[in-house]
Amino acid sequence: MGETQGEAAKLDAYLAQRSRLIRLAYRYLGSASEAEDAVQDAWLRYAEASGVSDPARYLSRIVTNLCLDRLKSARARRETYVGPWLPEPIAGTTDPGDTNDAALDISYGVMRALEQLTPEERAVLFLHDLFDLTFEEIAETLQRSSAACRQMAVRARNALSRSKPRFSPNEADLNRFMASFSQTLQSGDIEPLKAMLTEDVEFVSDGGGKVASALNVVAGAENVARLLYGLARKFVGNAELGLRLVTINGAPGLLVAIDGKLDQTMSFTVDENGTIAAIYVVRNPDKLSGFAPPRAAE
Repeated sequence: MGETQGEAAKLDAYLAQRSRLIRLAYRYLGSASEAEDAVQDAWLRYAEASGVSDPARYLSRIVTNLCLDRLKSARARRETYVGPWLPEPIAGTTDPGDTNDAALDISYGVMRALEQLTPEERAVLFLHDLFDLTFEEIAETLQRSSAACRQMAVRARNALSRSKPRFSPNEADLNRFMASFSQTLQSGDIEPLKAMLTEDVEFVSDGGGKVASALNVVAGAENVARLLYGLARKFVGNAELGLRLVTINGAPGLLVAIDGKLDQTMSFTVDENGTIAAIYVVRNPDKLSGFAPPRAAE
């Protein structure tokens, strides 16, 4: 009976942390399915462990090591990836009750900023700031010295602080963007669309070499506006265009369908005025399985 109660207590402790652990794993891996696998593997290890006094700290260390192992093979795949790599978009959030956990923000602006860091720098940052592990505990997890972990934390925070401020859009921001985009498509004048973009806006498109996409990041309001207009003219033409506002990675975004087939997701960051500062487009079909296409004129 005591053993059964112990197993039940372990499962309860694991389930209490599961949503945060999945978001933690996703922050490392950028893949929802791989994050789920890592957290499931963490449960198998935790279930066999004994004498664990703090399940949250213990599980976070297990998930970190599992993710770092996965990233070793992922690094080789990223090096041969065609064009920019973006995280797999997630519909909504991993846990609607956990959306106010800013420390586990998985919005595209934050995810792209985290890509500046090495996996080890991310690990130090996450374990120290999210789970309150000491640098000595982190050193044991990563098999580094505590001094090296402190240095990695400093480098990580400095790198993130150099990133320009990024904010998630609201529905009103995206409605204005869609209205200006529609006006540009009807008139052929890019100025309405251009006015919705910051001067240093970035357009990042992930096709994975499987569908057409920009092979480099496109920057600047003029360039991005012309690119968006040209792509719409080329790929939409007389086809039915479906758009829907949805929640992607915890922030408002767009689903785009052409003739009823899901073509892409669009995620955004904005500046303090609600002007579009970055557009992240995922067209790689392998990353779109979590979404149903919007209907035409939706």
